[in-house]
Amino acid sequence: MHKFIFHSDTLGPILAGMICICCLLSGCRMQARTEMFPSKEGYLVTIGEAPTDRDTRWAKYLYEHLKKRANDDEMVAFGVSEMDAWRIIIQIDPTLQRGFKVACKGADIRLTASDDKQMLWLQYQLIKKISKEDPRIDGSDLPPALINLNDTCGTFAFDYQSIYSPYGLNPDHTGVIGLNNFDDSWGIWGHNLRKVLGKEAEKVYATIHGKTDDSQLCFSSEDMYRQIESYIVDNFGEKGNSRFVIAPDDAPYACTCATCTALGNTEKNATPAVTELIIRLSQRFPKHFFFTTSYLTTQQVTDKQLPANTGVIVSAIDYPLRRTDGKDEQDKKFADQLDNWKKVTNNIYIWDYINNFDDYLTPFPILKIAQQRLQFFKQHGASGIFFNGSGYSYSSFDEMRTFVLSSLLINPELPVDDLIRSYFNQEYPVSKKWLYDYYTELENNAQSGKRLGLYAGIRESEKAFLYPDQFIKFYDEMGDFVSEAKGKERKKLHELQTALSFTRLELGRDHGFDAYGYAKRNGKEIQPVPQARKWITQLKEHKAFTGMEYYNESAYEIDYYIKEWEQYLLSSDIKKSLFLGLNPSATPKLNKIDSKKLTDGTHGLPGDYHCGWIIIPGEECTINLPVKGINASGTFYISFLNLPRHRIYAPQQIQLLKDGIAYKTIDLKPEDAPEKGEMIKATVPADLNGAEQLSIKISCLKKPEAQIGIDEIAFIP
Repeated sequence: MHKFIFHSDTLGPILAGMICICCLLSGCRMQARTEMFPSKEGYLVTIGEAPTDRDTRWAKYLYEHLKKRANDDEMVAFGVSEMDAWRIIIQIDPTLQRGFKVACKGADIRLTASDDKQMLWLQYQLIKKISKEDPRIDGSDLPPALINLNDTCGTFAFDYQSIYSPYGLNPDHTGVIGLNNFDDSWGIWGHNLRKVLGKEAEKVYATIHGKTDDSQLCFSSEDMYRQIESYIVDNFGEKGNSRFVIAPDDAPYACTCATCTALGNTEKNATPAVTELIIRLSQRFPKHFFFTTSYLTTQQVTDKQLPANTGVIVSAIDYPLRRTDGKDEQDKKFADQLDNWKKVTNNIYIWDYINNFDDYLTPFPILKIAQQRLQFFKQHGASGIFFNGSGYSYSSFDEMRTFVLSSLLINPELPVDDLIRSYFNQEYPVSKKWLYDYYTELENNAQSGKRLGLYAGIRESEKAFLYPDQFIKFYDEMGDFVSEAKGKERKKLHELQTALSFTRLELGRDHGFDAYGYAKRNGKEIQPVPQARKWITQLKEHKAFTGMEYYNESAYEIDYYIKEWEQYLLSSDIKKSLFLGLNPSATPKLNKIDSKKLTDGTHGLPGDYHCGWIIIPGEECTINLPVKGINASGTFYISFLNLPRHRIYAPQQIQLLKDGIAYKTIDLKPEDAPEKGEMIKATVPADLNGAEQLSIKISCLKKPEAQIGIDEIAFIP
């Protein structure tokens, strides 16, 4: 593992690494040379001895971009100049053992990098450092620099690093923070092979259980090879250096046609045929790179030594997202997977995750966990990282998190708290300490060892890290900071306040009428508190912000969420319920929190099964309510979620029993496949005088992996 990525040429590597780690993010080394840059008239950008065309191109690039940032373009010169200037010498040296090098001698600053990617990053590091001292150069739009301008060299920890988030996908930022531009990095990505094949895909359908099956592809097919070959020749040429992922569809079965079987495929293992195809493509296009995946049907490691221009992308979807020390069983299992791939290839990329894909807006404190995982991945041979985030959709704290993650991809040993602080100090002059204190508190909460949910509702987040008292205090204080801040900071805080209004609504909905809830209880009634409407009003401002149309991976619209909140919670059809506060029991057994939510007077939102629905596995369930003492007649009311695409089915029949004796039956006919989730309500007149227990037997159609979703059981007098 690369313990120290940066070191000084003049010190022993371990000592120097320690020094650099301490000062990379601070100005402590530079403060000894305060006002260094303004001491001269300007800057001369030039090239060294025996320059190449690449040296010249990069020198001109720095000249043009430094000149654009200068308040006087006469102070930046190229090649030669008579002014008293700092001379910046640019050189690309592919033989450089480290990835980049900074050498300072007198008025000369020499920047050397082994490739274009590190040179681009290094130049913007320099520009940022200059701008911090020289007010004549504007670097306010650049993130904090990681290096200081002393004799320093280093290398990126990974050959490939990409972050699939709004800030990480912005082409104006990716190179500046040392990332690969995801959109330009891959000729074929993930499970997108069908997009390449188009209508011709039907020629290469798999054979599964002896029949042609369009859910999977055949990778031994000659048509498959020819179509991919033509696509590469037509779109990328033969001499480029693009990357391509050749992977089966996201399905559990592999092709077992005669050819695939002869190569070694089995019903659950497509590795042999896929491996044969990428080896063949790698030989046909020796300048390009071809990757398979380690996921589902290709999880089994090949027994063939892979060519130098091939590799594997290992999915970390089953590797729990929590604090790690590399020693528990899940760590060892994933390490074994990487170590086995390391035996056949040096190109191991990791596909890891940095968001809750059911909730982009609630903060997701992944940074310290990601650091531990990066160190672990590097130790076991990973050479590339793809962090899967919210794509182009807004995610809370995305810019800060992307800056920190991109820094850790360069050097996984950098202190996370210092990175967070440096970003907030620069971007949020008014609210920096307040933001830092709360966000690092979240990160420390996530170090409890509890698993972060990649697909989780608010309650799972609350259990893992989102402590309601901390969050609500933070949220309630936001308005004051928004009012006090100005310009860019005010806009960013307003944007964050709007996004976190979703989190506040979700906490309020989930907590019902307790201290953190959206409502107050008055006997057998609940009433929304006035603040709930303010949270809704704040969330409605999402339209003013780019990328804040949806709140999760499934493109659930915030506007639709607001509409349902207003319809089912602020204007609930349950005004009063004699069941309010009862504690039912159920078969299958429910935990106490779920049991109480069945009678809390609060509807779920049918657009999202995470929002207030108690999901009970199976086709049948029985719920028992202690009704002794109610002694009233009225309307029995129960509501269900009908969402077949998530295997949640509204029942066909509900049977009521009073003290074990059949009393009433309700028959329902829900739609088979509504476009969105829908609420199915069942009501029937009932008399509970003298009854001690009311049992509710619920029956659905028999379907594989069926579930029942219930949000509320009420008795309306």
